[in-house]
Amino acid sequence: MHRSPFALALLVLACVACDGDKDTADTADEACGVSVTTFPLQGAVSAYYRSDVEFKLTKPDATAQITTDIPGSQELSADGLTVYWRLSQPLAPSTTYSASLTYCTGTVELSFTTSALGTAIPDASTLQGRTYLLNLADARITEPPGIGALLSSELDGVSIYTGITDVTATTITVIGGLGREDAATPTQEYCDPTIDFPVADFTASPHFEISGDGATPITVAGTTVYIENLNISGDFASDLSYFGGGVLAGTIDTRPLDFEFGDEVGFICDTAAALGVVCAPCGDGEPFCLSLVADSIDAQLVADLELVVIDGNNCVGCVEGPPPDASDICDEDPAAP
Repeated sequence: MHRSPFALALLVLACVACDGDKDTADTADEACGVSVTTFPLQGAVSAYYRSDVEFKLTKPDATAQITTDIPGSQELSADGLTVYWRLSQPLAPSTTYSASLTYCTGTVELSFTTSALGTAIPDASTLQGRTYLLNLADARITEPPGIGALLSSELDGVSIYTGITDVTATTITVIGGLGREDAATPTQEYCDPTIDFPVADFTASPHFEISGDGATPITVAGTTVYIENLNISGDFASDLSYFGGGVLAGTIDTRPLDFEFGDEVGFICDTAAALGVVCAPCGDGEPFCLSLVADSIDAQLVADLELVVIDGNNCVGCVEGPPPDASDICDEDPAAP
């Protein structure tokens, strides 16, 4: 059984089965009617070494000021509710840092320790052939807020894998694939085409970054959507057992998906507008694109599963497992355009 194309397409882009307020915590300090939450958490022991520090206010305060020895600079969000400390360079792995926010008449102290991510990989070539399962439930969506709750029921139980098909000293090649919902063990869904992501920059190993110029097509359950300015990044653990600190961002053209849920172009953007989310212009200038950003994404290594490349869509007559030639897995529907 396939999930809705809309939910699955957004899943590939932004892993949005999450609440925008996860991974923050209320502090006990409250002054002048303003309370503060932080990211990372106070006392966190597994903060990502490339993540900015955030202090979120319940209402704007122009006097808010961050003090820290962390190299970087302060920035205020457009709505005045988040004070960022933007890193000018990555932090060190497994190291404790501190920062404080002075606001109104109060001060919030933050101390956190970075995880071991960022530690060198002894032999990166052994990444080839490995498959990772994205952890969707614990991701943090930061843009737009509230959209995760809308899609959480659609994403329940959906598995998406990323597989490494080639590794060089400076690049890695990554494909994506859905998992079979009725399988007792992790199994690739051979009736869906795999996703060919742009080749990832691996020069800062163990950090990787996938950047797509223009529109990147992604086909899920027979529906093709286009992602503009696709960006995916993260770090592999030194033992390659997982990758963490994952960020997925991009702008999705919602028009191919409108008729899955409504009867006219603009249905999805109209629905989003009711939640206070405004669609932006696409590459052709039409206002039907939805920008999405999610971070704090982890993906665990899946033993004994290596993704195979599946070409095409509109698959019929699929078999239970991959034949020797993966291109023979599905027949194309002759009635398909």
